[in-house]
Amino acid sequence: MNIKNFKKSVQSGFTLVELIIVIVILGILAAVAIPKLSDTSTAAYAGVETATVGALKSAWSAAYAKNKGKLPTPDDVAGQMSDPSCSSNAAGVISCVGVTKDGTTASTFATGVAANNLTIASPNTIVAN
Repeated sequence: MNIKNFKKSVQSGFTLVELIIVIVILGILAAVAIPKLSDTSTAAYAGVETATVGALKSAWSAAYAKNKGKLPTPDDVAGQMSDPSCSSNAAGVISCVGVTKDGTTASTFATGVAANNLTIASPNTIVAN
């Protein structure tokens, strides 16, 4: 057998050990990343709720201006909202479509109105329940 004609076999592909190491590393990364992603959705729901409170406070200002300086009612404030659309009940609590605490429980917003006076004295009294 001639040594010059003898061809070395060239390794192609990965060994089993290399593949197992890559799978273990991907498993560790997945174990770290999945809990962070689940916390992200909770933070997103809280962010939407906080943003809606801010929008309701701005809606209070718009309703106050529209009423020419007269304090707005919860219906006035809810009427100023377009996205998300909101409504109020007889107790003065405002609820908005699609705003939830955790994806299932609807968020409601207290307006600070008294039972005998259905005007909202200040936008700062609007808070998430």
